[in-house]
Amino acid sequence: MRRSVPVVLAAAALTGWAAAPAAASDPTPITSPYVQAAAEVTAGGVLKRAKNVAWVRRVNTGRYCVHIDDQVNLAFSVVQVELPNSNRRSFSTTPNPVCGTNAVTVYAYDLNGSYVDNAFTVAVL
Repeated sequence: MRRSVPVVLAAAALTGWAAAPAAASDPTPITSPYVQAAAEVTAGGVLKRAKNVAWVRRVNTGRYCVHIDDQVNLAFSVVQVELPNSNRRSFSTTPNPVCGTNAVTVYAYDLNGSYVDNAFTVAVL
């Protein structure tokens, strides 16, 4: 019985390691010539598709940071955010102390004004 305990512990450790979430793969490129930067982001903050977007981070429920590559000057750009759910709203700010100077802060909320996680797209024109 004592010999099986280390084997069981080793198997449990390996099983726990294998069950750990995998790192997100590189996003699919967006090749649109009409935008400076663009992103398609999941509700969990995973960057699915991108052009000139360095990273995305979900800060809290319904709050996301989309860091734009340094080659894009947000000060002279128009930022558009879209949510696929028609009963939810969003707004964005740039720059913002939460996300930094070269980032778009996206907020998603329901019609009652409560923050909710939601997939979204960002286009920097």
